[in-house]
Amino acid sequence: MGKGERRRRQDGGQGRSQARQQPTPHAAGPASPRAAAEAALSRLIRTNQPGKVSLAGAYALGYGALGLAQQQDNGPDWYHGLGPLDTLFLGTVWPRAFRDSYEFANAVTAWLRVMRDTMHWQGIERFVQEALAASDEHGLPVDDGQLMLLLMGRLEAANLDQRKLPRDLLPDRALDGTRLAFGPPPDCVLPALPPDAVAQVAALWAATETVLPDDGTAADALREGLHMLAGAGLDVRADSALLLPALYAGLVAGDHEDLSDAGGRSVAWALGLADDSPLVPVTDVLLVAPERGLDVDTALGHLFGIPAFTGQVRAEDRGWHSSPGSALTGLAFELGYPQVITRKGKTIRLGRGGSAAMEAQFRQFEEKFGRPPGPEDPVFFDPDAEEPQPFSLPGLETQTVAMLEAAGLSPAWIYAYQHTDGLLPRLDGSFVSESDRAEWHEAVDRYMKLHQPDDQVDHEAETAKLQGILIAMTLQMAAEDPQYGASLIEGLNVPATQADLGSTLLRKYLRAWADDLAGDLYTDPAFVSAACEYARAWAGADLAERVRSAVQASDGESIDDQVLLAAAVAGIRKRPA
Repeated sequence: MGKGERRRRQDGGQGRSQARQQPTPHAAGPASPRAAAEAALSRLIRTNQPGKVSLAGAYALGYGALGLAQQQDNGPDWYHGLGPLDTLFLGTVWPRAFRDSYEFANAVTAWLRVMRDTMHWQGIERFVQEALAASDEHGLPVDDGQLMLLLMGRLEAANLDQRKLPRDLLPDRALDGTRLAFGPPPDCVLPALPPDAVAQVAALWAATETVLPDDGTAADALREGLHMLAGAGLDVRADSALLLPALYAGLVAGDHEDLSDAGGRSVAWALGLADDSPLVPVTDVLLVAPERGLDVDTALGHLFGIPAFTGQVRAEDRGWHSSPGSALTGLAFELGYPQVITRKGKTIRLGRGGSAAMEAQFRQFEEKFGRPPGPEDPVFFDPDAEEPQPFSLPGLETQTVAMLEAAGLSPAWIYAYQHTDGLLPRLDGSFVSESDRAEWHEAVDRYMKLHQPDDQVDHEAETAKLQGILIAMTLQMAAEDPQYGASLIEGLNVPATQADLGSTLLRKYLRAWADDLAGDLYTDPAFVSAACEYARAWAGADLAERVRSAVQASDGESIDDQVLLAAAVAGIRKRPA
């Protein structure tokens, strides 16, 4: 995979842009949000110029560049995928052109890394907050063309045009000399081959013949990736150009990602790594090996001369960072926002518990249909269908209503669920957005006025019932899926001050049940046996032995949370059908 391949990214190209629909002029009163935004755009463009821009001014220039490209029909195809933060970056570099979307997205990521260490980072965070607030206020996706215009006025009001960015922080200087454009220099010196390189390479090849648990190292990720590519019919021993895609497949690619794109994506990912990443020497070897005609075993031998190859890989190096439109969502989640709505749909931040539940759902799909879900398959599928198909909405609503009724939820809450397209409060009683909260409470109030005008809903009590439903579902999933149970055990290992909401709630219920569960452990050998069975399946013999030791506990207070979880799941067996 030489320089030519690195410069030809499949996602890029300079084809005609199918850009987002820009808002068309129409009559608007002088006080309308649109008129105010258009006036702000004019002011920002007048007071900013390339090379001398504020954050708000850069955004205005970038927005203007997108509009000009659409008008002249000469922008690259990937322009239509740019979000507000990408547009701000575009304004800092305009009129510079990029070879493709990968180079652009890597430049955005690299520039944001630089900005983090400056006094201007607070302004970047405020920009993200204003974009999300505008999206919520107007009920539009954050990257919608109309919303991106309406954002202009908010940026002025937030004082993001008060300070020009220093010249050295603009990308042409801040990113000068970084590897994101062309990767390692032509005279890159490879690490020396260790004395036992032949033996280590042979051991790696032997390990590719089997499935092993992930140990968190780049070497193990490469082993797994080679195993996957060989299983797909590729001769991974014959071409060193397959090594980087193999590392990407084992380390970065999602479980259900189409690996036919791994060639271009692996190069983009490697070039987008931070300059201080321990993985840079590893990917540099894999980038230059095909150019220098190194055979596969020689390239692998050089890798074993890099300490980072057999060390733990940082979390930030495992992520995909080379697609336009993703930077704002990542920062929004970092700032604590639970979701971001784009033109592609709603992206929700999943905590440990949510991620584990989704993985459990993927396993259920594979168990039912004999294969992992594909890009077009419904993750939440009809279990009675012979082919993957989503739950029918009426059927899903009927089942959910039945569950809410069985838990004794207020009729007003059930009415609100049915009349707000399935809204329910989150487990702490809050809502994802202010508009969701207002819509929900309006529906509850409407029901109460019509049916129970003299009563009030105890929202705290109803939230507790909703939490009870979740806990019951959590225990049932742990009983049916050992990997999900193992994820709950890991969550309970996290200190209470750092735990996510799901783990905190589970702890709360386990503590409330502690004395009853201790009593069952003390009096019922069959209960102990069932709890040990679950404990062993989730975390091995050590947890099973702790369950047995808990039989002698004087009270539930002295039993640790993980043992209580095994006991609580075992309690499911005692419930009458």
